[in-house]
Amino acid sequence: FEGYGGHGKDVTIQRQERRDAARLAEYDTLTGMANRNRMGRRLHAILSTYRAAKRSCALIMVGLDRFKHINDTLGHAGGDELLKQVSLRLDTIIAKRGEIGRVGGDEFQVILPDFDDRGKLGEIAARIIQLLSQPYTVDGTRCTVGASVGVAIAPYDGLEADQLVRSADLALYEAKRGGRGQYRFYSSSLKDE
Repeated sequence: FEGYGGHGKDVTIQRQERRDAARLAEYDTLTGMANRNRMGRRLHAILSTYRAAKRSCALIMVGLDRFKHINDTLGHAGGDELLKQVSLRLDTIIAKRGEIGRVGGDEFQVILPDFDDRGKLGEIAARIIQLLSQPYTVDGTRCTVGASVGVAIAPYDGLEADQLVRSADLALYEAKRGGRGQYRFYSSSLKDE
């Protein structure tokens, strides 16, 4: 054996780009939380598994109140900074109990597997509202937003992911309609309304 010949190519950058693209498909670039796509797939998977085992799952929708005012006064960069701080606060409340995602401009979703105790869910919702309503500092400016929360529980409020999301959305809408800074559980009367 006298040697060998060949050529090589560094594919590190291409592999990193593929990894980044896969991450963008699953996570929100601003907050680093799961995005709508990932949350939808996670909820579908959890509900599919839990349906057979007759287990429950709670879905919490969080909408920020007066967020548009922050964007109007501090600009989109200020709004982005506020959303990052909101995501950190949500993470401290939920911790390892569930998965949090940013599913819209100022909307967040929380999946809590094996939760159906309305008392505990009410405590979590009240804690979310209380903590997110505390003042924030954005670019040296003190600002406040509020939060409204809608809660739906599978299997009672929906067996499929889209049903449960719709139920939580209706509960959130009712919380906002009721004066904001509140939480509401889904009820069948909301659908009729």
